[in-house]
Amino acid sequence: MAEVSQDGPFYLNFWAFSVHSPFNADPDLVAHFVDKRSPYNIQRSVVYAAMVKHFDNAIGTLLDKLEELNLTEDTIIIFSSDNGGNMYSVLGNIRATNNFPLRGGKATDFDGGIRVPTIISWPGKTTPNSISSVPIQSVDFMPTLLEGLGIPLPSQSTIDGQDISNTFTGNSPDPRPLINFFPVNAVVPDWLPPSVTVQYDGWKLIRSFEYGQSERHLYYLYDLKNDVGETTNLAAEYPTKVHELDLLIQQHLDEANAVVPIANPNYRPGTFDYSSISNPAEHWRLPVVDANNAPPQITAYASEQRISEGQQTSIRFYVEDDSNNASINYRQVTGPQVELQQTEPGTLLITGPTVYTETIITLGFVANDSVNTSVKHVAVFIEPVASAPTVNVTSDTPSVEKGKSIELNITTADKNREPLTLAVSSSTLPESELTPPPLQGSYDVMIPADFTGDSVTLTFTVSDGTSQQSTDFTFSVSAPAAVVDNTTSNSSGGGTVGFWQLIVLLMIVWGRRIGISQMALPGRLLSEK
Repeated sequence: MAEVSQDGPFYLNFWAFSVHSPFNADPDLVAHFVDKRSPYNIQRSVVYAAMVKHFDNAIGTLLDKLEELNLTEDTIIIFSSDNGGNMYSVLGNIRATNNFPLRGGKATDFDGGIRVPTIISWPGKTTPNSISSVPIQSVDFMPTLLEGLGIPLPSQSTIDGQDISNTFTGNSPDPRPLINFFPVNAVVPDWLPPSVTVQYDGWKLIRSFEYGQSERHLYYLYDLKNDVGETTNLAAEYPTKVHELDLLIQQHLDEANAVVPIANPNYRPGTFDYSSISNPAEHWRLPVVDANNAPPQITAYASEQRISEGQQTSIRFYVEDDSNNASINYRQVTGPQVELQQTEPGTLLITGPTVYTETIITLGFVANDSVNTSVKHVAVFIEPVASAPTVNVTSDTPSVEKGKSIELNITTADKNREPLTLAVSSSTLPESELTPPPLQGSYDVMIPADFTGDSVTLTFTVSDGTSQQSTDFTFSVSAPAAVVDNTTSNSSGGGTVGFWQLIVLLMIVWGRRIGISQMALPGRLLSEK
């Protein structure tokens, strides 16, 4: 990077292997995470935690080098993943990772396998520390980068994605179908037959090719807004929605000329065990501690999965155990601390706290018998309180001379952490004199030398795409200070005023010194004569 950056723009594609199997890591890092592990935690693999730490260190090395080369403010950084976490590999008696509250993981069509976080840092375009809930796809990266850099899209290629830069400013694009085509038979936990999915306007439809019983295909329909964990298949309840979304799938497959799975002509109806769907193959199952003693079975659920500030939801839980000697305990593991009020045995009451971004409160339940330990998590989503963005403008100087600039200091904030835009306008200063202001930092405003007013009022308006707030900043404008010309001659024409003032001053000082000397030593001078 240090070499190529000297030659102009560069592109770096970094695929990290440190978070991929095989599972091993520095023993010292593994030991560091041992004390942090808890049976209540969602993530419990200390080996994988150490692997992620390796990866984090590598990303830090890249970012440090950008700073060292003074390239941070000139570099676009996109951080993302090609799939969800591996939740099928077994390390000892636990999974490598966990995608809760999402269902499934890598090699599945549920959101745990295809929904991943993405971080974009684009100096001058993205709002630092902001969050966008607009769903995008990795195919959007190329058109977004090319459009933002002023590079024409290749005319000979079909572009699947679209420019998503409007999401950087808090604007939500029109809903569009997002297609994920994964015709693979990976028998991991939560596996599905070869399938294709579409997500559109808060709904998600999964079509498993040729696995239908009463119809050609097998369908799963989920309301992602109210069922993030994809627990309830609504296909039978909303057949019209299934048909609507399936048309979008078919349209995409036709336009892409996709090769799709076909029915097995030798299949004998009734020979496929539909109960096997989502159940992992033997080598992906957790080991059984005691074949004669089944682990305790925990049931835990929330009466309302999504609540707002001040609203309440009940968490009900119980444990079933063949030996009837299992105990169950619970603990909050994520989110702002809330009171867990036990209203009766097996029931907890939670009141929604005040939050400004969507927040998940997770409770962990652990059941133990004499041999086995079981873990179950319940998530409650807290809706954020809407808050308008704010802008504050200050200056160290209240006035400026014509022909000079004044430096303003701008601070914007948004409790909801939404992407922001900031605009400036003035009724007293021509628009041509105003440049786009930054969201944070200094902003210089030049006052023309021929400006005729005695003050300027600037109006700064910050917006998050939904709400906005404006503030005025006024400063006075004065004429340039008079310039003293010390080269002007005095009225008598006897030289410059400054020169003669200096001569007179020197003569006075010299005369005083002569007089003081004679007065101080009269006797000596007379005796010497």
